[in-house]
Amino acid sequence: MQTNAGTTVGGEKYLNYNCWLVKNLNYAPYRRCQYCKYRFRNCLFLQYQIVSVALAVIILPLFLLFEGKISALAIISVFASITVFGYFFNKSTEKIIKAQFAQEQASQKLKELSDMLEVKVNEQTQDIIAKNARLEKLLQVRSEFLDVASHQLRTPVSMIRGVLSMIRDGDLEHLPRDKQAQFIENAWQKGAKLDIIINDILAASEFDTQTFMVDSKTPTIFLEDVVDQVVKGFQLEAERRSIELVWHPPKKHFPKVKGRVNFLEQAISNLISNAFKYTPSTNMVKEARSRRDKKGVVGVTINQVKNNIVVGVSDNGIGIPKEEIKKLFEKFVRASNATAMYTDGSGLGLFIVREIVEGHHGNVWVESELNKGSTFFFSIPVVSN
Repeated sequence: MQTNAGTTVGGEKYLNYNCWLVKNLNYAPYRRCQYCKYRFRNCLFLQYQIVSVALAVIILPLFLLFEGKISALAIISVFASITVFGYFFNKSTEKIIKAQFAQEQASQKLKELSDMLEVKVNEQTQDIIAKNARLEKLLQVRSEFLDVASHQLRTPVSMIRGVLSMIRDGDLEHLPRDKQAQFIENAWQKGAKLDIIINDILAASEFDTQTFMVDSKTPTIFLEDVVDQVVKGFQLEAERRSIELVWHPPKKHFPKVKGRVNFLEQAISNLISNAFKYTPSTNMVKEARSRRDKKGVVGVTINQVKNNIVVGVSDNGIGIPKEEIKKLFEKFVRASNATAMYTDGSGLGLFIVREIVEGHHGNVWVESELNKGSTFFFSIPVVSN
């Protein structure tokens, strides 16, 4: 339907260009025309005119047939009838057209209202679904936290309470100095482990309840600088364990990546910490209980592969059973041989690594051979020019 610019059906300046008569006259000949949008052949008034002509054509010959002539009275009677009929037809036609227009307007308003209500209902429904999903996730996190608390937190807490009880009751004073130091060291180690487990649970809960993803506002960084800083922080631990920590910083910078330094430091630290736990150590510590017959070596590498910066952390430790690799980055999952060797652990470290890396639009994977060692990799895309 074509109309004047800035006019609509029912407006004073509306012209129905679908109508041949209006189109040629360029104005609406009757008031009812401002409510009409039909073509000329569908015009109700045109239909009246056709009926009027038909009546005249039929009635006048009937006068001629019965009276033998067409008298002035007959002509006046026919045209008077047509005029009266036309007047009332014109009035009713205008009412019909206006009523149709009002009905269409009401239908349109009702449709708009219905569409608006449908949109609102859909929005409210999606909001309720999202809130229910978030609530379910929170309940799941709560359940998982309770599971971890019942298994992983109870042991260190019991150990710490036991040592404190010995100190409170004065029993620790009766032990040799080396035994006292050992009990206190064990309590400190359990406290440190407790701190790690709680931090892992809080980090995992944060990733579970809100989406972490780098965006246009995330700063660009040199990933090798982050790796270098983390490796330096593990040097003393490597010496304590008599593990060779191999890291050769690149001589020149790789392209920058978009990254959150604190998250990336946590991911790299988790990988190196795991490598230390399950790698042979000539200096036996609690975190490596099995017998060792070879020197432990943990290597950290960084390279550019196409449009990604790839970080690798390798060890010559216990390795991972092939059938267990696929689920290794899920929550609360640990390899069976790792659990047997080192009972303490939340099973959240690699899950956190995966969430951090994927939040940086990267990927994480592992290559491993049982009893020979593992290499964990993650890639972060470089900043496009």
